[in-house]
Amino acid sequence: MRRKSSLRTLRRVERCGRGTRAASLHASSRYALSIASALLTTPLLAQQPLETETARLPLAGEVLIAGTFEFQTSNQGTERAAPIAIEVGVTDRFTLLAEPVLYTSIRPSEGFRASGIGDLEVTGQFLARREQNGSPALALGAEVKFPTARNSLIGTGKTDFTPYLIASQRFGSYDVHANVGYSFVGKPAGLSVQNTWNFALAAERHFGSSFDFVGEVLASTAASKAGDGENSPTAPEVAGAEFVGMLGGRYRVVPNLWFTFGVTYDNSGAVLFRPGITTELRF
Repeated sequence: MRRKSSLRTLRRVERCGRGTRAASLHASSRYALSIASALLTTPLLAQQPLETETARLPLAGEVLIAGTFEFQTSNQGTERAAPIAIEVGVTDRFTLLAEPVLYTSIRPSEGFRASGIGDLEVTGQFLARREQNGSPALALGAEVKFPTARNSLIGTGKTDFTPYLIASQRFGSYDVHANVGYSFVGKPAGLSVQNTWNFALAAERHFGSSFDFVGEVLASTAASKAGDGENSPTAPEVAGAEFVGMLGGRYRVVPNLWFTFGVTYDNSGAVLFRPGITTELRF
C-alpha cells in the first residue's frame, strides 16, 4: 500500500459503472455504436503519482508498466531512487504486481552514505466486489517485501508481509479510494521493531480524458521505538510514525501513455518530488 512508490493501473472509467447505460439501448446498431464510442472516448486512469491502491484492477491480458524518479530532500540530507512497477492482469479479478527498486542513493548530511539496489515488493490483489448500486468496489491485497537490498542503510535485510483492504467509489468526475493494512515487520538483529497499521485516503478529479488532479494522505504507526517521524539511525527503513500528504497530476499524451508528477510532504519535514511515466500493453 505504501511502498515509497507505486503503480496502480490504467483502467477504463466504464468499469466504474458507466457501461450499464449502453445496455438500455434496444436497437443493435445503437448498441454497437455506443460500445465503439465508449472504447474510443472513455478516458483511461493511471494511478501514479498516488501510492494509495485502488480496486480498479486491470483485466486479463493487460500489462501495466510504470517508471518513476524520486528525489527527496530534508534537513537530514537527500535521497534518490529509481523504482519501476510491472502489473499483470492474470484474470479479470486477480492481478500480480512486482515493484523492484533499480537504484537507491542515500546522502545524509552527516554519517555514512549508501547506494545500490533496493528491496523488491510483490503484491497480489483480488477483486472481491465490483462497484454497483452506490456501493464501492472492494479488493483484497497481500504484499511481500523481499530483502534484495544489499546495504543496511537501504533495507532491513528482513521480509515484511502486509495484507490490506481496498475500497474505490466514483462520484461523478471524482474517484475516491481508501486503504487499511497491517504490516508484519521483519525483525533485524539488534533492533527493536514492531508491526504497523497503515492507512491511505486518495481523491482524483478528472478533467476530460487527458488530465487528472490527484491528492492523498497516508499514515502509519511506528515500526521503530524512535518516535514520530524519526527513523532508526542504523536502519533508516525502520521508520517512526508517518503522516504524509501529496498533491499531483497526470497528463495523457497518447491513449496508453501518461506523464505524472507528485510533490509529497511528511511529518519529518521531508519533501519528495516524483516525476514518472506509465504505459499499458495488451495481449
